Amino acid sequence: MTEHQTVMAQLPKNLSSQQRSNISGFLRHLEQQGQRWSALAPAAGEECPAALEAAVNTAIKDHRLHTSTRAALNHGFNLVLVAPSGQVRLAPVQPEHQTVMAQLPKILDRSYRSKISRFLCHLEQQGQRWSALAPAAGDRRPAVLEVAVNTAIKDHGLDSNTRAALNLSFNLLLQGPSGQVRLAPVLLEHQTVMAQLPTPLNSRYRSAISRFLCHLEQQNQRWSTLAPAAGEERTAALEAAVNTAIKDHGLDERTRAAINRGFKLKLKAPSRR
Repeated sequence: MTEHQTVMAQLPKNLSSQQRSNISGFLRHLEQQGQRWSALAPAAGEECPAALEAAVNTAIKDHRLHTSTRAALNHGFNLVLVAPSGQVRLAPVQPEHQTVMAQLPKILDRSYRSKISRFLCHLEQQGQRWSALAPAAGDRRPAVLEVAVNTAIKDHGLDSNTRAALNLSFNLLLQGPSGQVRLAPVLLEHQTVMAQLPTPLNSRYRSAISRFLCHLEQQNQRWSTLAPAAGEERTAALEAAVNTAIKDHGLDERTRAAINRGFKLKLKAPSRR
């Protein structure tokens, strides 16, 4: 058995046929170039051997190998080879990160799953691990994770909704540099409030209420501590919270009207008009 046949025989059993084909094509390319896998293969524990990365990128760019060859090698050999752009288009290769993906809420949509996957890949590129950034029990805004996410968005081209995806999936309150979180509420209590709004309520009012609930979460407040009792149309605590959110935190002036309409209240502005 040749060296390259041995390499193919030792690939993980769960590797797809397409990934096996891409790796086989790369090994044939090496033979045509008079190169050997053994001269490029990573040492034990090495995730991004420079010689192999250069060989793969050159094979894709100059010799028309399939663009997924790099991802196939990453999967097959637990590597983190990076494209010339600095981006790796693949699922996470670290078992820890694969476990994180497997444990995401079942109801999470595909777009958010993709953003979290891309963030985990970014961590691998940076030599970081989720376990070193993940929040402790009850910690909803871990500083190191917030910095890592904001840096990934600002400096490494990750989607701006990555932060929202993490917040929704892990019940966090990570904030952008501006201090504003542009996302749906993450607390189950507040998601229930949104789900129970009157069906005829228009989308603009729904959005204003959603943003107010997000604001409460940022302030470590809860709707349940402000909401009016049955039959009560105007509670001082809720009215003050709404007026402060509009005046000092930039919420839409229509937030008050939206809450009044959505919950049959009569909250008033500070002018009492």
